[in-house]
Amino acid sequence: MSENFAFNDQFAPHLGMEYLDVKDGYSKVKLKVQDHFLNGAGTVHGGVIFSLADYAFALAANTSGEMGLAIHGDINFIKPGMPGDELIAEVKLDSRSRRLGNYSGTISNQNKEPLAYFHAIAYFKKPKK
Repeated sequence: MSENFAFNDQFAPHLGMEYLDVKDGYSKVKLKVQDHFLNGAGTVHGGVIFSLADYAFALAANTSGEMGLAIHGDINFIKPGMPGDELIAEVKLDSRSRRLGNYSGTISNQNKEPLAYFHAIAYFKKPKK
């Protein structure tokens, strides 16, 4: 695996995100839910779940040595994250052209129950010469 600029992310460690596995076109990231991640309903804020998915996507999209930047991302929430949960995001490359990559993933809790499905598209910049 070439240099992955997503390892330099400052926001993910600030939230407590930790990568578990990163390989060609794939990543797995975890996050322990903290009280300040909860919304007014007492469940995990959707922005936290999206941020976890986005970081897993960034890691997966930057394993080729090219800089992959998000040009689209969407999420479908299925079940709420709860206080004390450990969230796991897994994202993988589904298809790749010269400049675009389609990625999909699942965000689950510690019981492997899916909480959300994620899809994103990366644009790959030409390497600097």
